[in-house]
Amino acid sequence: MERRIFTYALDFYLKRLGIIVVFSVPFILAFLIPVLVPAPTYLALGGVFLRTGSIPELSIIDIIITAFAYGIAVFLIADTIVNINLVVRSKRTLTTIKYEVVQAVGSYAMRIFYIYTMVLLLMFIAQLLTYENSLQIWIYPLFTFVLSFLLFFVPPAVVIDNSDTPTAIRRSVAMALKNPQTIFLWILFSLVSLSILKVFSDVIFSNPFSGYFVLLINSLLLLPFLTVLQTQMYMEKYPLAR
Repeated sequence: MERRIFTYALDFYLKRLGIIVVFSVPFILAFLIPVLVPAPTYLALGGVFLRTGSIPELSIIDIIITAFAYGIAVFLIADTIVNINLVVRSKRTLTTIKYEVVQAVGSYAMRIFYIYTMVLLLMFIAQLLTYENSLQIWIYPLFTFVLSFLLFFVPPAVVIDNSDTPTAIRRSVAMALKNPQTIFLWILFSLVSLSILKVFSDVIFSNPFSGYFVLLINSLLLLPFLTVLQTQMYMEKYPLAR
């Protein structure tokens, strides 16, 4: 089954590559915004991460600016994921993509934005609670993994099924517990792909250009495909989608 899902996702991705890449451009801005604000961030494997240990060094103004910047970045990510999901859904429902993209800004994107913001806050709280704790190296990654695992299918639950926020969370948890193997395979493929991209980039470019090249390719090509693959995994619960 997993091989069929991957094949279908890849075929769909290649056929709609043009419009998917266009819709994925905001990913670049979303990942660059945290880098441009006065926050202790760093690039790694095509993503932007926050150094929690450096937060006490920030002023109140820096914290407000950083929180605002991360809010914009999260909304851009949510909106981009919604648009890619709409491209996938349009093939099955024969709806007009242009009209739905406009409508989704005020509905689907905000629902996913709320959930992603909640996730980030929970992860941030977990980091603070385990700060300088010898067990943080185990507790925080485990907490982050469990939270991400259970909410993995939130975006397609919102867009494909038009679920409200609580329902999207319930459906994502149910789907994740029912098909954990698909999520593990998605994670494995993501890690292998990003690692290969990173090695390739390091051979061609030197720092810091290598990190930005990975960020660019990840934003425009790899992450959009992973989003398509994620949505197709979710749609497997519909017999007509197989």
